[in-house]
Amino acid sequence: MASAEIVSVGLPFCSFKVLTGVVLLDTPSLCALGYALLALGTVDFALNVANLVSLVTRRRRASGVCLLDLVVRRLEKGDSPSDLGIALDVFLSFALVAVVVGFGVIPRIPAWALPVWNMSVVLNVLGAGIGRLLSSLQQRRHRAL
Repeated sequence: MASAEIVSVGLPFCSFKVLTGVVLLDTPSLCALGYALLALGTVDFALNVANLVSLVTRRRRASGVCLLDLVVRRLEKGDSPSDLGIALDVFLSFALVAVVVGFGVIPRIPAWALPVWNMSVVLNVLGAGIGRLLSSLQQRRHRAL
C-alpha cells in the first residue's frame, strides 16, 4: 500500500513541481521560483525513490516523504510530530496543478514533458480514488467485525 502511495502520490507531486518549474524558467519574473520548484521536486524525487526502494527491499521507509515534511518535523518543538509538512506539500502540489490548468499553462509544458504531466495526473487521480475506496471498504469490514 505504501509503495502504491509513492507511485500515485509522491512521484506525481514531484512531476508537478519539476514541470511547473520548467515552465517558469521561461518567465523572467518567475525564473527564481522555477529554480526553487526544480530543486524541491528533485529532492522530493530522490526521497520518494529511496523510500520506494527501501519499502521493496526492507519493508520500511528510509526517510520522510518529502522535503517539507523533513523541514517541518525538524522545526517543530513537541513530543508528537505532526503531518503539517505533508499537508503543506499536498497543498503546494494541488495549487501548482490548479495554476497550470486554471491559467491555461498546459500548452507551455514542453512536448517531451506533456506525457509525464498527463501520466502524473492520471496516477494521482486514480490513486486518490482507489485510496478512498479502499479506506471505505476497510471501515466497513471493521464495523462488521
